[in-house]
Order: sequence, then structure tokens, then C-alpha cells
Amino acid sequence: MGIVWWKAIIEILILWYLFYKVMLFLEGTRAFYVIRGIVVLALVFLLSNLVGLTTLTWLLGKVFAISILVFVILFQPELRQGLARLGQNPLLGRLMLDRKSIERLARDVTIAVSYLAEKKIGALIAIERSIGLRGYADTGIKLDAIVSPELIETIFHPGTPLHDGGVVIKGNRVIAAGCLFPLTDSERHPDVRGTRHRAGIGISEETDAICIIVSEEMGTISWAVDGRLTRGVSPEELYRFIVDRMLGESGKLKLWDWFKVVFFRGKRKTA
Repeated sequence: MGIVWWKAIIEILILWYLFYKVMLFLEGTRAFYVIRGIVVLALVFLLSNLVGLTTLTWLLGKVFAISILVFVILFQPELRQGLARLGQNPLLGRLMLDRKSIERLARDVTIAVSYLAEKKIGALIAIERSIGLRGYADTGIKLDAIVSPELIETIFHPGTPLHDGGVVIKGNRVIAAGCLFPLTDSERHPDVRGTRHRAGIGISEETDAICIIVSEEMGTISWAVDGRLTRGVSPEELYRFIVDRMLGESGKLKLWDWFKVVFFRGKRKTA
């Protein structure tokens, strides 16, 4: 009997962890709120079954039977993103560069971004981590050049052919410029109107890349990671963030923070 109870506890913990990870990934998307609604309906279904409300139980049972197909059709983009992340290798980001190389990359990018922000020159930079950005790099012009502040500043200088697109960095090399990034349709940032910021959030939803955005209007620096936008950061904060992320610090929601977001609509600093 003791073994059976231990198995049940382990199964519950595994299911709870998987549910937590799914909700964490979907946070801020349309699917997040649908899942929350399904959880409420599931609780109503269980309660009606216990009380003996036959008609309500039958109706909810039919709804759940077709909900899986409907969910797959409506939220195909979110499911595609999830499958892409399942295939990522969390060790790849660490194997690409050692700490000194990461710090040099962060320094060069920060110097360039600081200059562009000071001159109010718009910029959009995606730094590859575990999920490859080759598909987005193919939409631009291949460069394959060592990262340097001068190169990045030149790419985004007004009047150059590549300044309107995004730059893709892999390792310590700029592999492409003038790239097209997907625009987000997330409801997490309804006040975001600029194309660069929406593209930065969009590629961070599709991949685990670090995306850095410089506002042409305000001259401010922002970063987008995991579909979340953090605005108005200083060069020092940007440098430290790039180093920490490239070394593998996740910065994901803790369990209690997630619980507050789901049921109490808790706010996060980066939201």
C-alpha cells in the first residue's frame, strides 16, 4: 500500500510540474487565458459529477471531447513554438563561447547599442542561444563577420541598405543583417506600437534568443526575452543581462509567482 501511495504522489508531482511548465510557456498569449478557462470548467465538471448534476456533467463531457481539436486548430502558432523549444539543447549556448568570449561579445554589443541610443538611431539585434536563428538569417544578407561596435554601428547607420532590418549574431559573429523577424500578436504588451519592438518580442516568442531594441524616437534601450519586453535599461544592465543569459541563468517565473499570475493576475517587472 505504501508503494502505491508513493507512485500516486510522484504522478501528481510530475503532472503538476508539466502543467506548470505549459502555463509558463503560454503566459501572456491567447492560449494562456483559454487554458485558465478550461481549468475552471474542469473544476465545475468535477463538482457537478460529485453532486450528481447529470445534465451539466454530460454537457461538459461533450465540450471537453471536442476541445482538444479546437485548441489545436486555434492555437497552432503557440503549439509550433512549443515543439521548437522541446528540440532545443540547453547546453549549446554554453558550448559556443567561453566566459571571456561572452564578456567580450556583451561589451562590443553594449558599446554599439549605447552609441546608437545616444544618437537616436534605431536598432534590432538578436543573439542566438540554444535555438538556431538560421531561418531568420536567411531572410537577410549574409555577412559572417566578427562582432565589433564599429560593424554594428555601421549596419544601423541611417541611409545604409541594411539599417531597417534585424541583425543576427551567432557566437562571436554577425551572420546576417537586414533580416525579417516575426511581429508579435501577444496581448501582453498592448501598448507596444513600434515595429522594431513588436519584431523583437516576436522573435523572442519563437526562440530563446536575446533580442535588443533601440528606439529611434526615444533613444532608449530595451531587451526582449521569452516574449517579455523590458524597457529603458542602462548600458550596464544590458551588459550584465547578456553575460548572465549567455552563461545560462534563466530568470524564469518561480512557482509562487506563476500561481499569482494565473489566479491573482500578479504583475512582473518586465511585463
